[in-house]
Amino acid sequence: MTQSVLCFGDSNTWGYNPKDGSRYPFHMRWTGILQQKLGQGFRVIEEGLNGRTTTINEEERPMRSATDILPVLIESHRPLNFVVLMLGTNDLKTHFDRSSEQIANDVSRLCGVIKKHPMLMDHPPKLILAEPTGADLSSKALPEWFQHTEAKWKGLIDLMPEIAQEHQALYVATHKFIELNFVDSLHWSPEQHASFAQEVFAQIKASK
Repeated sequence: MTQSVLCFGDSNTWGYNPKDGSRYPFHMRWTGILQQKLGQGFRVIEEGLNGRTTTINEEERPMRSATDILPVLIESHRPLNFVVLMLGTNDLKTHFDRSSEQIANDVSRLCGVIKKHPMLMDHPPKLILAEPTGADLSSKALPEWFQHTEAKWKGLIDLMPEIAQEHQALYVATHKFIELNFVDSLHWSPEQHASFAQEVFAQIKASK
């Protein structure tokens, strides 16, 4: 039986190309690389969205809150064997004025949505929680709304292993293999997509 892997995240899950704002082709996105590595016995479901946050909608960018859409997507794509959750980067924006603890609490809330969704109770998926990357503060392309976010990002990833433990999730410590060195300050290179795909692949294979 084919196993389903829901990949839920923001622009780095969508595959935003920092060089020109286009979308990387499927075979270059981490989701596509993961599909290739897992093979025909798996179906990777992409659910990335530029600007997605844990709980916040902006007037100029509606429907960005994960809490609004994740329950619907779970129902749409079930049954699920794995859910990869990576969010938090966009919550760091300075105009949101949110603390590391607030963002971590909302990440935990999303984990709870996955673990306690009534449509998944009979066959609960394995949750893989991945750290979001922060902003490359040395980049000349750093947007104003990501200024002075490094400490907040470090505080967030310090809290995330506890969240994974609380929700019995597998954990991807993204900061250990993806440096904050980005063309446009936020978005990954093809090589970084490949590195992340390898780590998720290893978690899935080790959980069998």
